Amino acid sequence: MHRCRKRILAYQLAAVLALTPGLPGLASTTSDDVYPQYGDDGNGDDNGWKLPAIVAGAAALLLVGRWMQQRSQASQQDAADDSDMLEQLQKRGPEFPAQYNSSAFAAIGTVRGDWPFVLDFSHDRPVIVTLRISARDVPDIYTVRLPFGADETGRHRVQFRLPPAFGDSERPAAISVTATDMSGERTEPTFRVQALGCGPRAVGSVAIEEVSFLPRRIRAQAQEQASYRFFSHSDFPSAVAEFMRIEEADDGERHFFVNEEPIAGGVTAGRSIDPRLWDGRDERQRISTGTHRLKVRAWAPTGGWVTAWSDSRVNVSL
Repeated sequence: MHRCRKRILAYQLAAVLALTPGLPGLASTTSDDVYPQYGDDGNGDDNGWKLPAIVAGAAALLLVGRWMQQRSQASQQDAADDSDMLEQLQKRGPEFPAQYNSSAFAAIGTVRGDWPFVLDFSHDRPVIVTLRISARDVPDIYTVRLPFGADETGRHRVQFRLPPAFGDSERPAAISVTATDMSGERTEPTFRVQALGCGPRAVGSVAIEEVSFLPRRIRAQAQEQASYRFFSHSDFPSAVAEFMRIEEADDGERHFFVNEEPIAGGVTAGRSIDPRLWDGRDERQRISTGTHRLKVRAWAPTGGWVTAWSDSRVNVSL
């Protein structure tokens, strides 16, 4: 398999604590339009956690920033909701919206003070990558901004430890990743996230690697199927493969959830899973035409989580 050149950035990053600035000149939208209830257990209680579910690039920057501010401002209230969310994350793994822009997206995952955090990504043009993490009882948003110039394109891995302010026990946190051009106001469409994770099981090398998703094309009506597999460096009792439909856009690649398949028994350290098949159909057994990317989420009740995306894509036709 072709591999992109990787640069491993071994940072001991200090926290840059700042509230996310607003972006001027962007139209506002109602919260009901862009913050649908997500991760609901069916009883109508979202525990105060909502993910921005919008795929437009510039608007996504505004909405993700606003959401992170709301999470920070909520740190002094509704703390009792966190125990329910923590239980949910330990049971179901990190949460992502069903649709998002890969250059400006948010997630919910567990964090802890001094835990390692890893972000693996690539880009073809100059970019400013901003990672923000917000949790209750942490008064400000932990923010890391990394500019990469014209001579620094390619693939990068950023790894660092969270500050002690995140506490000595696991807690839910809002996590956002944005990638902009050097102005900081427009999303960078060539940005591709490869992996995101937190905790001792997630980091060393990125815990889930070699995510394969082949062949490049399948015809679903002819019963052709795509094959996928991946390698794990850690034991994760729970894992799930998700199939995301991809749309290219001038303001960033759009991801739309199509279907998922739990990995029974989780994954074992030092092993690849046996090849598995996907028939190109969504949750309702309809053929999902277009280009698709594989996303793998793996987690443990304690010890962390990781999400990894395939470089390879599969185009599904009738």
